[in-house]
Amino acid sequence: MKRMALTVAAAIFMLSSVPAFAEMTQGQKDECLLASKNCTAQVDDIYKRMHKLDKEIKKGNRVYTPAELQKLRDKLQETQDMLKDMELGGGN
Repeated sequence: MKRMALTVAAAIFMLSSVPAFAEMTQGQKDECLLASKNCTAQVDDIYKRMHKLDKEIKKGNRVYTPAELQKLRDKLQETQDMLKDMELGGGN
C-alpha cells in the first residue's frame, strides 16, 4: 500500500514539474545572439538575424537585464547598418 502511494505521489510530482520546465525554456535568453554562445550549426542570413534580435528585444525586462537589452539593440543597429552598407555597394 505504501509503495502504491509513493508511486502515485512520484507520478504526480513528475507531471506537475513538466509545465514549470516548459515555462523556463520558453523564457530563456538567446545566448547565441547575446554572447555568441551555444551557436552550434546556427547560420542565419541577415534578415533572419534582424528578426531574431527584434524578437528577443521585445521580450524586454522579463528575460533580459537593461544592459543585455542595450547590447541586443546595439547588435540590431549594427546588423541594420551592415545591410544598408551592402545595399549601397560597400560604401563607395
